[in-house]
Amino acid sequence: MKCPQVNLLAHLRSKTQVDLDTFDIDAARELGGCIDCTSNQYEYYTELAKSSRNELLDKSIKLAASIHGQFLSVTFNELAVEIAAVYLAMEIVPMVDGNMHIMANPRYSYSKQRIIETGKRLHHLCKVIQPSFNTSRLVMKVPATWEGLQACRELTQCNIKVLATTLFTMEQAVLAGEVGCVSISPFVHELKALFDEHYEDSNPRLDVCLQAQRWYTQQSLATKVKACATVGVDELLQLAGIDALTIVPDDLRELKSIYRSEIEVNELSLFKAVSLPEGKLAYPSYIDDEAKYRMDFDHAEDGKAQFKLCQAITIFCDYQNKAECLVQAAHAGNA
Repeated sequence: MKCPQVNLLAHLRSKTQVDLDTFDIDAARELGGCIDCTSNQYEYYTELAKSSRNELLDKSIKLAASIHGQFLSVTFNELAVEIAAVYLAMEIVPMVDGNMHIMANPRYSYSKQRIIETGKRLHHLCKVIQPSFNTSRLVMKVPATWEGLQACRELTQCNIKVLATTLFTMEQAVLAGEVGCVSISPFVHELKALFDEHYEDSNPRLDVCLQAQRWYTQQSLATKVKACATVGVDELLQLAGIDALTIVPDDLRELKSIYRSEIEVNELSLFKAVSLPEGKLAYPSYIDDEAKYRMDFDHAEDGKAQFKLCQAITIFCDYQNKAECLVQAAHAGNA
Protein backbone atom coordinates (compact mmCIF):
# COMPACT_ATOMS: atom_id res chain seq x y z
CA MET A 1 0.00 0.00 0.00
CA LYS A 2 1.41 3.38 -1.05
CA CYS A 3 2.21 5.74 1.79
CA PRO A 4 0.18 8.97 1.63
CA GLN A 5 2.02 12.13 0.59
CA VAL A 6 1.77 15.33 2.60
CA ASN A 7 2.53 18.91 1.73
CA LEU A 8 5.45 20.03 3.89
CA LEU A 9 4.03 23.45 4.77
CA ALA A 10 0.63 21.97 5.65
CA HIS A 11 2.39 19.30 7.71
CA LEU A 12 4.40 21.90 9.66
CA ARG A 13 1.30 23.97 10.31
CA SER A 14 -0.43 20.90 11.74
CA LYS A 15 2.38 20.48 14.27
CA THR A 16 3.60 23.97 15.14
CA GLN A 17 2.86 27.68 14.75
CA VAL A 18 4.36 29.07 11.55
CA ASP A 19 5.50 32.69 11.70
CA LEU A 20 6.61 34.98 8.89
CA ASP A 21 10.21 36.19 9.04
CA THR A 22 10.14 39.30 6.86
CA PHE A 23 8.81 42.85 6.61
CA ASP A 24 8.50 42.54 2.82
CA ILE A 25 4.89 43.53 2.16
CA ASP A 26 4.70 41.61 -1.14
CA ALA A 27 5.92 38.42 0.51
CA ALA A 28 3.42 38.92 3.33
CA ARG A 29 0.58 39.20 0.82
CA GLU A 30 1.77 36.11 -1.05
CA LEU A 31 2.42 33.90 1.97
CA GLY A 32 -0.79 34.15 3.94
CA GLY A 33 -1.71 31.96 6.86
CA CYS A 34 1.18 32.89 9.17
CA ILE A 35 0.42 33.75 12.79
CA ASP A 36 3.10 36.20 13.96
CA CYS A 37 5.47 38.38 11.96
CA THR A 38 9.03 39.03 13.06
CA SER A 39 11.76 41.42 11.97
CA ASN A 40 15.23 42.71 12.70
CA GLN A 41 17.72 45.34 11.54
CA TYR A 42 18.46 43.41 8.36
CA GLU A 43 14.78 43.73 7.43
CA TYR A 44 14.70 47.46 8.16
CA TYR A 45 17.76 48.10 6.04
CA THR A 46 16.77 45.92 3.07
CA GLU A 47 13.26 47.37 2.96
CA LEU A 48 14.36 51.00 3.30
CA ALA A 49 17.00 50.48 0.60
CA LYS A 50 14.28 49.70 -1.97
CA SER A 51 13.30 52.55 -4.26
CA SER A 52 9.68 51.53 -3.71
CA ARG A 53 10.13 52.53 -0.05
CA ASN A 54 11.25 56.10 -0.70
CA GLU A 55 7.88 57.50 0.32
CA LEU A 56 7.85 55.53 3.57
CA LEU A 57 11.40 56.65 4.32
CA ASP A 58 10.53 60.29 3.69
CA LYS A 59 7.44 59.95 5.87
CA SER A 60 9.55 58.48 8.67
CA ILE A 61 12.05 61.34 8.44
CA LYS A 62 9.31 63.95 8.60
CA LEU A 63 7.72 62.38 11.67
CA ALA A 64 11.14 62.02 13.34
CA ALA A 65 11.76 65.73 12.73
CA SER A 66 8.46 66.67 14.35
CA ILE A 67 8.86 64.56 17.52
CA HIS A 68 12.62 64.25 18.05
CA GLY A 69 12.40 66.85 20.80
CA GLN A 70 10.46 64.31 22.89
CA PHE A 71 13.24 61.71 22.57
CA LEU A 72 16.54 63.52 22.84
CA SER A 73 18.28 60.48 24.34
CA VAL A 74 18.41 58.97 20.83
CA THR A 75 19.83 60.40 17.62
CA PHE A 76 17.60 61.67 14.85
CA ASN A 77 18.71 58.86 12.53
CA GLU A 78 18.00 56.20 15.12
CA LEU A 79 14.54 57.57 15.82
CA ALA A 80 13.72 57.65 12.11
CA VAL A 81 14.71 53.98 11.75
CA GLU A 82 12.45 53.04 14.66
CA ILE A 83 9.59 55.01 13.13
CA ALA A 84 10.17 53.31 9.76
CA ALA A 85 10.12 49.90 11.49
CA VAL A 86 6.75 50.75 13.03
CA TYR A 87 5.37 51.95 9.68
CA LEU A 88 6.53 48.68 8.06
CA ALA A 89 4.95 46.66 10.86
CA MET A 90 1.63 48.45 10.59
CA GLU A 91 1.44 47.58 6.89
CA ILE A 92 1.65 43.87 7.69
CA VAL A 93 -0.68 43.89 10.72
CA PRO A 94 -3.79 43.07 8.62
CA MET A 95 -2.04 40.04 7.12
CA VAL A 96 -1.27 38.15 10.33
CA ASP A 97 -3.47 37.10 13.22
CA GLY A 98 -0.89 37.31 15.96
CA ASN A 99 1.89 39.58 17.15
CA MET A 100 4.27 41.96 15.41
CA HIS A 101 7.91 41.80 16.49
CA ILE A 102 10.23 44.81 16.33
CA MET A 103 13.84 44.50 17.45
CA ALA A 104 15.49 46.95 19.83
CA ASN A 105 18.58 48.76 18.61
CA PRO A 106 21.32 46.12 19.05
CA ARG A 107 23.79 48.83 20.06
CA TYR A 108 21.95 48.83 23.40
CA SER A 109 22.42 45.11 23.99
CA TYR A 110 24.46 45.79 27.11
CA SER A 111 22.43 48.71 28.49
CA LYS A 112 19.47 47.79 30.64
CA GLN A 113 18.18 51.36 30.84
CA ARG A 114 18.41 52.06 27.12
CA ILE A 115 16.47 48.89 26.31
CA ILE A 116 13.76 49.83 28.80
CA GLU A 117 13.52 53.29 27.20
CA THR A 118 13.30 51.69 23.76
CA GLY A 119 10.40 49.43 24.74
CA LYS A 120 8.42 52.37 26.07
CA ARG A 121 9.28 54.51 23.05
CA LEU A 122 8.16 51.84 20.56
CA HIS A 123 4.78 51.62 22.29
CA HIS A 124 4.46 55.40 22.07
CA LEU A 125 5.39 55.39 18.38
CA CYS A 126 2.78 52.75 17.62
CA LYS A 127 0.08 54.94 19.17
CA VAL A 128 1.29 57.99 17.22
CA ILE A 129 1.44 56.15 13.90
CA GLN A 130 -1.67 53.99 14.25
CA PRO A 131 -3.80 54.89 17.28
CA SER A 132 -6.16 51.96 16.69
CA PHE A 133 -3.36 49.39 16.98
CA ASN A 134 -3.64 47.19 20.05
CA THR A 135 -0.16 47.39 21.58
CA SER A 136 -0.72 44.05 23.31
CA ARG A 137 0.18 42.69 19.84
CA LEU A 138 3.58 44.39 19.90
CA VAL A 139 6.57 42.33 21.04
CA MET A 140 10.00 43.91 21.31
CA LYS A 141 12.92 41.63 20.50
CA VAL A 142 15.78 42.04 22.96
CA PRO A 143 19.26 40.50 22.65
CA ALA A 144 19.65 37.86 25.36
CA THR A 145 22.49 39.46 27.30
CA TRP A 146 22.38 39.72 31.09
CA GLU A 147 21.50 43.42 30.79
CA GLY A 148 18.95 42.81 28.07
CA LEU A 149 17.15 40.13 30.05
CA GLN A 150 17.11 42.24 33.21
CA ALA A 151 15.52 44.99 31.10
CA CYS A 152 12.94 42.41 29.99
CA ARG A 153 12.16 41.80 33.65
CA GLU A 154 11.18 45.44 34.16
CA LEU A 155 9.42 45.81 30.82
CA THR A 156 7.27 42.78 31.60
CA GLN A 157 6.22 44.46 34.84
CA CYS A 158 5.10 47.42 32.69
CA ASN A 159 2.98 45.06 30.53
CA ILE A 160 5.36 45.45 27.59
CA LYS A 161 5.87 42.13 25.83
CA VAL A 162 9.40 41.01 25.08
CA LEU A 163 11.13 38.20 23.21
CA ALA A 164 14.70 37.11 23.95
CA THR A 165 16.63 36.87 20.69
CA THR A 166 20.23 35.92 19.81
CA LEU A 167 19.74 32.98 22.18
CA PHE A 168 22.11 30.01 21.94
CA THR A 169 22.15 28.30 25.35
CA MET A 170 19.96 26.94 28.10
CA GLU A 171 21.45 29.48 30.51
CA GLN A 172 19.91 32.24 28.40
CA ALA A 173 16.66 30.29 28.03
CA VAL A 174 16.32 29.72 31.78
CA LEU A 175 16.85 33.40 32.60
CA ALA A 176 14.48 34.50 29.79
CA GLY A 177 11.74 32.34 31.29
CA GLU A 178 12.42 33.64 34.79
CA VAL A 179 12.15 37.30 33.74
CA GLY A 180 8.84 36.72 31.96
CA CYS A 181 9.67 36.84 28.26
CA VAL A 182 6.62 35.82 26.24
CA SER A 183 8.94 33.89 23.94
CA ILE A 184 12.52 33.14 23.02
CA SER A 185 14.19 32.70 19.64
CA PRO A 186 16.90 30.06 19.87
CA PHE A 187 19.27 30.42 16.92
CA VAL A 188 19.82 26.94 15.50
CA HIS A 189 22.86 28.23 13.60
CA GLU A 190 25.34 31.01 14.09
CA LEU A 191 23.91 34.12 12.43
CA LYS A 192 26.94 34.43 10.16
CA ALA A 193 25.98 31.15 8.49
CA LEU A 194 22.84 32.84 7.15
CA PHE A 195 24.70 35.82 5.69
CA ASP A 196 27.92 34.24 4.40
CA GLU A 197 27.46 31.37 1.96
CA HIS A 198 31.10 30.36 2.42
CA TYR A 199 30.76 30.04 6.21
CA GLU A 200 29.52 26.76 7.64
CA ASP A 201 28.22 26.22 11.15
CA SER A 202 28.91 22.55 11.77
CA ASN A 203 27.13 22.40 15.14
CA PRO A 204 23.43 23.32 14.82
CA ARG A 205 21.80 23.64 18.25
CA LEU A 206 18.49 21.90 17.66
CA ASP A 207 18.88 20.44 21.14
CA VAL A 208 18.49 23.84 22.81
CA CYS A 209 15.07 24.24 21.18
CA LEU A 210 13.89 20.91 22.58
CA GLN A 211 15.37 21.40 26.03
CA ALA A 212 13.99 24.92 26.41
CA GLN A 213 10.47 23.77 25.55
CA ARG A 214 10.75 20.86 28.00
CA TRP A 215 12.09 23.20 30.70
CA TYR A 216 9.26 25.70 30.35
CA THR A 217 6.71 22.90 30.51
CA GLN A 218 8.33 21.39 33.60
CA GLN A 219 8.48 24.76 35.33
CA SER A 220 4.92 25.73 34.26
CA LEU A 221 6.28 28.86 32.57
CA ALA A 222 4.26 30.57 29.85
CA THR A 223 7.33 31.41 27.72
CA LYS A 224 7.12 29.93 24.21
CA VAL A 225 9.97 28.71 22.01
CA LYS A 226 10.17 30.27 18.53
CA ALA A 227 13.05 28.56 16.76
CA CYS A 228 14.86 30.53 14.06
CA ALA A 229 18.06 30.67 12.00
CA THR A 230 17.51 27.23 10.49
CA VAL A 231 19.20 26.08 7.29
CA GLY A 232 17.22 23.96 4.85
CA VAL A 233 13.85 22.27 4.84
CA ASP A 234 14.92 19.18 6.78
CA GLU A 235 15.85 21.20 9.87
CA LEU A 236 12.39 22.76 9.85
CA LEU A 237 10.83 19.30 9.66
CA GLN A 238 13.05 18.13 12.52
CA LEU A 239 11.54 20.92 14.64
CA ALA A 240 7.92 20.06 13.85
CA GLY A 241 6.35 20.12 17.31
CA ILE A 242 8.17 23.20 18.60
CA ASP A 243 5.90 26.01 19.82
CA ALA A 244 6.67 28.13 16.75
CA LEU A 245 9.02 28.46 13.80
CA THR A 246 9.99 31.78 12.26
CA ILE A 247 10.53 31.06 8.58
CA VAL A 248 11.91 33.24 5.78
CA PRO A 249 9.84 33.60 2.58
CA ASP A 250 12.10 31.42 0.39
CA ASP A 251 11.81 28.52 2.82
CA LEU A 252 8.04 28.98 3.06
CA ARG A 253 7.80 28.85 -0.73
CA GLU A 254 9.92 25.71 -0.85
CA LEU A 255 7.86 24.01 1.84
CA LYS A 256 4.68 24.92 -0.03
CA SER A 257 5.99 23.34 -3.25
CA ILE A 258 7.14 19.98 -1.85
CA TYR A 259 5.24 16.78 -1.03
CA ARG A 260 6.83 13.87 0.81
CA SER A 261 5.85 10.60 2.40
CA GLU A 262 3.91 11.13 5.63
CA ILE A 263 5.97 8.43 7.34
CA GLU A 264 9.21 10.10 6.26
CA VAL A 265 8.31 13.55 7.58
CA ASN A 266 6.97 12.17 10.84
CA GLU A 267 10.19 10.22 11.39
CA LEU A 268 12.26 13.39 10.94
CA SER A 269 10.66 15.15 13.91
CA LEU A 270 12.82 15.35 17.02
CA PHE A 271 9.63 15.67 19.06
CA LYS A 272 8.59 12.05 18.58
CA ALA A 273 7.72 10.63 22.00
CA VAL A 274 10.29 7.84 21.63
CA SER A 275 13.10 10.29 20.91
CA LEU A 276 12.58 12.60 23.87
CA PRO A 277 14.89 11.86 26.85
CA GLU A 278 13.24 10.92 30.10
CA GLY A 279 13.67 12.59 33.47
CA LYS A 280 13.52 16.17 34.67
CA LEU A 281 15.93 18.81 33.51
CA ALA A 282 17.84 20.59 36.26
CA TYR A 283 19.05 24.19 36.01
CA PRO A 284 19.77 26.75 38.73
CA SER A 285 17.87 29.99 39.12
CA TYR A 286 19.74 32.93 37.60
CA ILE A 287 17.34 35.82 38.00
CA ASP A 288 19.08 37.33 41.03
CA ASP A 289 22.53 35.81 40.60
CA GLU A 290 24.50 37.75 37.99
CA ALA A 291 27.84 36.18 38.89
CA LYS A 292 26.52 32.62 38.55
CA TYR A 293 24.80 33.45 35.27
CA ARG A 294 27.86 35.07 33.73
CA MET A 295 30.12 32.23 34.83
CA ASP A 296 27.83 29.52 33.46
CA PHE A 297 27.11 31.34 30.21
CA ASP A 298 30.78 32.16 29.61
CA HIS A 299 31.60 28.45 29.90
CA ALA A 300 28.71 27.26 27.69
CA GLU A 301 29.94 25.36 24.64
CA ASP A 302 33.50 25.91 25.86
CA GLY A 303 33.10 29.63 25.30
CA LYS A 304 31.60 29.35 21.82
CA ALA A 305 28.17 30.60 22.97
CA GLN A 306 29.64 33.93 24.07
CA PHE A 307 31.33 34.22 20.66
CA LYS A 308 28.06 33.43 18.84
CA LEU A 309 26.18 36.05 20.85
CA CYS A 310 28.75 38.76 20.17
CA GLN A 311 28.89 37.80 16.51
CA ALA A 312 25.11 38.06 16.10
CA ILE A 313 24.94 41.42 17.88
CA THR A 314 27.77 42.74 15.68
CA ILE A 315 25.95 41.67 12.50
CA PHE A 316 22.71 43.31 13.62
CA CYS A 317 24.61 46.47 14.62
CA ASP A 318 26.08 46.61 11.12
CA TYR A 319 22.61 46.62 9.58
CA GLN A 320 21.41 49.17 12.14
CA ASN A 321 24.23 51.44 11.01
CA LYS A 322 23.40 50.86 7.35
CA ALA A 323 19.75 51.73 7.95
CA GLU A 324 20.73 54.92 9.76
CA CYS A 325 23.03 55.85 6.86
CA LEU A 326 20.05 55.54 4.51
CA VAL A 327 18.12 57.94 6.74
CA GLN A 328 21.03 60.37 6.85
CA ALA A 329 21.44 60.37 3.07
CA ALA A 330 17.71 60.82 2.45
CA HIS A 331 17.47 63.55 5.07
CA ALA A 332 20.38 65.42 3.50
CA GLY A 333 18.77 65.06 0.09
CA ASN A 334 15.54 66.55 1.35
CA ALA A 335 17.22 69.49 3.03
